[in-house]
Amino acid sequence: MSAPQILTPDMIGSRVPQWAGCDLKFEPLCPDVVSPVHRGVESLIWKVVPNGHAPAVLKALRPDMLKLFDTGAAIAGAELASRLGIGPRVLWSDAAHGALAMEYLGDGWRTATLYDLQDKNVMSAVHAAICTLHRGEALSVRFDVFSEIENLAEMLRKAGGDTPADMWWMSDLVAEIGVAIGHAGFDLVPSRNDGVSSNIMIGPEGQVILLDYDRAAMNDPLYDIAVLLTEACAFPSEFENWLEQWRGRADRHIVNRCILYGCADDLMWGLWSALCDISSPRRYLEFRKYAEWRYLRCRTTLGDPQFEERLRNI
Repeated sequence: MSAPQILTPDMIGSRVPQWAGCDLKFEPLCPDVVSPVHRGVESLIWKVVPNGHAPAVLKALRPDMLKLFDTGAAIAGAELASRLGIGPRVLWSDAAHGALAMEYLGDGWRTATLYDLQDKNVMSAVHAAICTLHRGEALSVRFDVFSEIENLAEMLRKAGGDTPADMWWMSDLVAEIGVAIGHAGFDLVPSRNDGVSSNIMIGPEGQVILLDYDRAAMNDPLYDIAVLLTEACAFPSEFENWLEQWRGRADRHIVNRCILYGCADDLMWGLWSALCDISSPRRYLEFRKYAEWRYLRCRTTLGDPQFEERLRNI
């Protein structure tokens, strides 16, 4: 198998019309790390200083990631978030390459951590931003975590990748979650479908901007809430506390759906990481470690004595 083309910032930056004829200076914004923090894995990210223009951020999906994401949907999601004011302002986009030029947030902004997600003000600001996205105009594609799990499992099988001995058990029970949610029904809204803390930026006055719309599409609005809470919470009781603050009461059906959506999200990312472990040329990334962590958390929810009760009240 031939190695994917290595993209350089000059190759992408030269496509931005606003920067035509400018001297461009590029600075890598973050290294690619998948564990213990998931950051910069899917995309190459640079700070760009065009002569005569304000600094910007240039982002492009890495060559080994292009087959794993819908680049057109990712661009559409980022542009919608830009218009709604919950994502960085988009200056230019190229769906064919999954590339974006965006505003540089500047000094005082920082990447959120799991510790930040224990802060009521931060979580409330993230929740408000997610709700703003949900009220936005419809996107043209649909995201379904259960279909994505099936797709990734098939890709992993064809690539000759191995899976845990209990994959059949995890897959069967997560499929049951999909059936139960399908029978219960839900509305579709524009969703980010991402809960990773490193895709949240916190400003000097506590403002919040959401990054990374690589999986943006129409979905059940509770999925966005679920993956945020799965990232932030160690115990189911914490789900209840946040949902009570945001909704006035912790309806058990909503709590159960959020917990089980988080379980499905874990299985999806576990399969994704296992596939990357054998298909990505970046051997220095701990994809296998990240996959095992996601599988472990999935098993914890599926093996909970309350799993069957949650499934019946979703």
